[in-house]
Amino acid sequence: MSKYQSAIYGRDAHITTLRGVIALLVVVILYIGYGWSKSPEKLTIDIPPDLRSSVSQPANHKHPANVYAFGLYIWQQLNNWPKLGEEDYPARIDTLMCYLTPDFRQTLEVDLAKKTQNSELNRQRHLMEIPGRQFNEKRIFIENAQSWVGYYDVNLVETYKNEVIKDIFAQYSLRIVRYNHNPECNPFGLAIDGFYKRPVRLEGFKQENSDIAKSGE
Repeated sequence: MSKYQSAIYGRDAHITTLRGVIALLVVVILYIGYGWSKSPEKLTIDIPPDLRSSVSQPANHKHPANVYAFGLYIWQQLNNWPKLGEEDYPARIDTLMCYLTPDFRQTLEVDLAKKTQNSELNRQRHLMEIPGRQFNEKRIFIENAQSWVGYYDVNLVETYKNEVIKDIFAQYSLRIVRYNHNPECNPFGLAIDGFYKRPVRLEGFKQENSDIAKSGE
C-alpha cells in the first residue's frame, strides 16, 4: 500500500471516529436536556435561623426552628381580634384556611359556634409569646418526617369595652404537618393539624422549664 493510500485510510478512520464522538455527544446532550426539562421549575429551600456555621440539608427538609415559628405565627393570627371576636374570629379562620388542615378547620368552626352560643365573642383578644419562653430544642418534638409538635407558652389577654376580662398564661401544644396541597396559597408547605394535648394554664413565666401548674382553658 502506498503512502498516499495509507494517508487516505488514516484520514477516513479519523473522520469515522470523530463522527462517532459527535453522535455520542449528541446523545449525551439530548439526555441532559431531557433531564433538565423534567427538573422542578421552583425549589423551596428551608434556611436554618443560625448560619454562623455551614449547613447541608435536602431541599425538602424542614428545620424545627422554622416549623415552630410557623405554628406560633398562625396561632397568633387566629387569636388576634382587634375589633371583636364576632367579626374577627370567623374572618381569621377563613383567611388562614390554607394553613389549617380540614379537620382542624372543622374543630375551629365548632369552637366558633360554641363561643357564639355562649356569648364569648363580644370582646377583643390578643396572644403573645411569654418573654423568656421562646424557641429551644425542647419546644419542638419531631413525630416523623411529616409531623411535628410545638409547645407554645403564651399570654392570652381579652378585653371588653377597654377593660381586661381575661389575662392568663397558657401552654398550647399544636401538631404541625407537611401540607403541600396548594403552593400558591401556602408557600410554607405546612399546616396546623390540631391540638396534641388539651391547652393547660401556667402559673406565670417564673418557671423556666415550662412546668405545667394546673389545667385550664
